[in-house]
Amino acid sequence: MDITYQYNEPSTITKGKNGSEIFLSHYNESFEEKEVPCFFWGKLKEPYTIARSLLTLSKIVASNFMPLGSALRDPVITAGGEKLRLEGFSSCCSVYGKVTILPEALDGEFLQQGTTNVDFNTEMIAALSKINKGEHVFFSIGKKEFVMQKQDHKVIEKKVSLPIRWIKGMATVQLLSAAMKEVAVLDKLQIQLLFRAIPKGDVKDDYYLSFRGKKPALSPINTKGSICIGGIHRLRLLENLRPLAQKLIIYTTASEQATAFQFELSKVRFTAILSRSFWRGFSGEGNTLENLIEDIPEEWMQKLNTYAHINEEFSPDDPILKDLPSIEFKSVATRLSAMGLLGFDLKEGNYYYRKLPFKMSSVESLNPRYKNALKLIKKGDYEWVKNSDEETETKIKGSGLFHKVIITPHKTLCTCTWFATHQTNRGACKHILATQILKNNTEKELKQLLEEFEL
Repeated sequence: MDITYQYNEPSTITKGKNGSEIFLSHYNESFEEKEVPCFFWGKLKEPYTIARSLLTLSKIVASNFMPLGSALRDPVITAGGEKLRLEGFSSCCSVYGKVTILPEALDGEFLQQGTTNVDFNTEMIAALSKINKGEHVFFSIGKKEFVMQKQDHKVIEKKVSLPIRWIKGMATVQLLSAAMKEVAVLDKLQIQLLFRAIPKGDVKDDYYLSFRGKKPALSPINTKGSICIGGIHRLRLLENLRPLAQKLIIYTTASEQATAFQFELSKVRFTAILSRSFWRGFSGEGNTLENLIEDIPEEWMQKLNTYAHINEEFSPDDPILKDLPSIEFKSVATRLSAMGLLGFDLKEGNYYYRKLPFKMSSVESLNPRYKNALKLIKKGDYEWVKNSDEETETKIKGSGLFHKVIITPHKTLCTCTWFATHQTNRGACKHILATQILKNNTEKELKQLLEEFEL
């Protein structure tokens, strides 16, 4: 779907449940983006804390926990909601980092919401390393460059392409973040004790965080109420934040597929999210695809996308959004997140707009399960058993036998070995994906999909 930002004529309202029509009527407004010289320019009130945070982010991006080639230093920078956000992944995509610079740490002007992707090269890293407390440091962030200036010294970083292996990871992390719950809050002393407890060397097995009184303890043994952390040695990337951290909040998902560590610094937040399996990373998750192929009225997508772009940050509790049933809001917001159009703030529980520089088809084309699902459809290796709003059932051809797929509003099942092993923790199997694609697309749309992927 191509997202546009100009609505000059009233569009036909798609009827939904319990107030969808009211929801759509509030979004029928004209909006057109204008060219500006930069998204933000101004002075940093907390230059030392911001510099240390950016150096830690660069350390994450340069790290690699699998032999996948050269390291990167390419943060994605978003200006919006009176905040600056810089995001990045480790080269293996198993660690996600985000620096959120809060309004009280900035003395400048936001001219427009915008996102860019630059390369923090050696000169930028060296300049950040020399920033001390109380210095005068200025940032300028535009569509094509990022500028940092200290006294008479200026460092300029130009826009670069977003690394391909980050594409799926960026979308996946936002979906996981929106599903996370706070599970622990650590004070300054507890943060020190936690880092001292990290075992030496690379840890291949899961470790579990629990508390003996107020003292954090790490163990390879799972106990009731403990917090699962996979590849805990990756936490050492954050050690430089310990002296600056006032508080550490830990979040996790019900499936324990990821754990988030959010450090509250002075007017800055640093968030790190670790995938459970450090050898696979976030780009190996398949949940993004399920949200991309879900059948959602395109008009809802357009309206919420425009609302997000205009308001820059929003919550499901916004008065206008309350007119949309919660289940429908979640579906639309999840879909936009999967398309790289929304990020999620763990602390505030808000979504924020940031349009990543890639097309939705890029996410789909990078996932082999999606391609394999389309191949099954192309070959006609399926049989319809039942297809209604209450229940969908198909038989999809496997290796020498047919697998049964059942989809209802409350459950999704498949008889293949992938589903038996992973359930839905790593996204849908190709048989479930094929059924969802068949259910959500007309014959004409299916033909277009197959042509797009040259199948």
